[in-house]
Formats: sequence, C-alpha cells, structure tokens
Amino acid sequence: MKYKIRPLEEKDIWDIVQAEEEIFGSSLGYDLIYTDLKLNPYAHYLVLEIDNYVGGYLGLWITGEGAEIINFYISKNYRGLGFGKMLLDFALNLCQMSKVRTISLEVRQNNLPARNLYEKFGFTFSHIRKAYYQDGTDAFVMIKTFEVKE
Repeated sequence: MKYKIRPLEEKDIWDIVQAEEEIFGSSLGYDLIYTDLKLNPYAHYLVLEIDNYVGGYLGLWITGEGAEIINFYISKNYRGLGFGKMLLDFALNLCQMSKVRTISLEVRQNNLPARNLYEKFGFTFSHIRKAYYQDGTDAFVMIKTFEVKE
C-alpha cells in the first residue's frame, strides 16, 4: 500500500464531497472547498492519498496564532490502520511550525472514536454547540494549546 500526504488539488474536490456525504450525511460542498483552495490564504487542505485514491483529508484554517480544523475524515476502508493519527499529527506539526497557540475543532458528541483520537493528541473539551449538525446532533468543541517558543 503506497500512501502520502499532499496538498489538495482541484481534481480531488468531487471525491472529497462524495466521501463527506457518505460519511457525515452532508458535505462542506464543492463551492466552499474550491473557493478556499483558490482564494483563502488561511486555508490548508491536506489529502491522504492511498494507492492513488483519496483515502482521507483534513481541512485546516491557520489564522495567526489560532487554527481550526474545518473537516477531517479517513475513508471507512482505511480506518484503524493509523492513517488518522498520521494525518492529524501532520496537521498539528504544520500548526507548530506556523507558531499557532491554539487549535479548535467541532466533533459530533456521539463520535467516540474521533473524540478519543483528539484526546490522545492533547485536545480537551471546551463546550457544547447544541444541534450544531444538520441532523440535530450536538457538537463538542475541543481545543488544544501549544507551547510556542519565541
């Protein structure tokens, strides 16, 4: 199995939209991802390519000392193989190199595997966003703080 983490390319967007809809029931949408890719200087979209297939991705906005994970998935076929840890670690290293002090994300309250992964990487619960997702599920907001050496 060949894999690599690389920047998002325009050709990847439809694959990501379809996977988001399958996994989450909805997607950020082609237009938002495309606009971020082309126009948002704060957007960093990372693709996990496995055997020439988009096996996952992580969308990240880095705005000065803060960052936010916009969306993150690993395709069902590749879960439990360490790819989620690898992609999240890559994104967090990018944040550290960018001198980010805090990073936040929303995760479905009932998504225990994702919450456990984030906790292993030092994210802590901050607060709940009630009925945040389209299906009415609450979101847990989780935050990680970095030590930034001046």
